[in-house]
Amino acid sequence: MALVDYRLAELLTSDDGRTIEWERIGDGSPLMWVEGGAGFWAHLARPDVELVADLFTCYLVNAPGCGRTSPPATIAGYDLPGIVGFFDDARQRLGLGAVTVMGHSWGGLVAAAWAAAHPETVERVIVVDGYPGGIDGSNLDPAVTEAEYQRAIARHRDAPWYADPVGAFEEESDVAAATEYEQGSTDEEQAMNAFDAAWPLYFSDPASPLSAPHLARIRREVRMNMDLYGSWFDATPHFDGIDIRPALAGVRCPALVIVGEHDLICGPSWNRPIADAIPGARYVEVPNAGHLPQYEQPEAFRAALIDWLA
Repeated sequence: MALVDYRLAELLTSDDGRTIEWERIGDGSPLMWVEGGAGFWAHLARPDVELVADLFTCYLVNAPGCGRTSPPATIAGYDLPGIVGFFDDARQRLGLGAVTVMGHSWGGLVAAAWAAAHPETVERVIVVDGYPGGIDGSNLDPAVTEAEYQRAIARHRDAPWYADPVGAFEEESDVAAATEYEQGSTDEEQAMNAFDAAWPLYFSDPASPLSAPHLARIRREVRMNMDLYGSWFDATPHFDGIDIRPALAGVRCPALVIVGEHDLICGPSWNRPIADAIPGARYVEVPNAGHLPQYEQPEAFRAALIDWLA
């Protein structure tokens, strides 16, 4: 897979030359999207926000070091307070007041932490297949998360695409299974090529008419800031050894936590604790969906969102 630069439409540049890459889609009250990864470029979420573009004016913003957004001065800037601070600063620089924040996977963790840290600037928070910290589920009940994972992956073992590269995923459940990270030197193209065979696992049914085009698009367009990813999951410092649940008592806005029934990345057992920790949060499981319910079951996903908004 040859890497292609997928640019967002707009670029903000500060007086000191630092940049934030972003684009706007839709019409309505402002919503800021936080992409997952950590480190995926935000162009991947264009279909996600197009699904709700009649409800919100959606802002895609590339995280630090992604696309044309400047990286932090040091690796320490990739920690959770640094990432939350970046997105709230981007909100200010875009001239926005209080916003709805929606984040997927790692972006869901950031979105929830943002709502807790800045309750005055987050009007609503939507966590999509997020997790509360600890990529191996060590902050959760290991028996429950392991049983959930085994049920989800058992759905795929007889599939013709379930090959040796996917077996690596079964060991560690992330890009780390396919590549070892070394700060500043891990080759992005090599890492994405190594992980390519595992993408079907992100779907409950990767061959369905709704899933297949998204699977092909992700494989074609995926880009990742390896320094951001590595600082969270593979490198020193290692920022994923956190648990945001105690801080979530500080969330003061309406919250929706929505997750695919068969998500084996961070499924219901990872997301119920997030909803339980946020006062008054609504929890929704989308049937017949994996880690990307907004792709596999867009009508059910959208209906759950509209019902919550009402």
